[in-house]
Amino acid sequence: MSTTTTETPEVRDVLDRALKLSVAERELIARRLRDSIDAPPTDADWDYWKAEIKRRIEAVENGTMKTYTLEETMAYLRQVAAEGGRK
Repeated sequence: MSTTTTETPEVRDVLDRALKLSVAERELIARRLRDSIDAPPTDADWDYWKAEIKRRIEAVENGTMKTYTLEETMAYLRQVAAEGGRK
């Protein structure tokens, strides 16, 4: 996502007008703007993720990727939180 560092009078006007709208109206505008920026996934994106999912499934099945139970994961997260940061 690119950002603009120059705030033109037109941008200022649109923002000023938008900020006077209700929360629901601003939310609608924000979603529409976000959707106009976020490109839909391409076939290459889907191919990448299908291959990545396949690789991960194979790694779990052949034992090269360690898995953790929910209880193990929650215990680890509690420990990290208690220590005040990442391990």
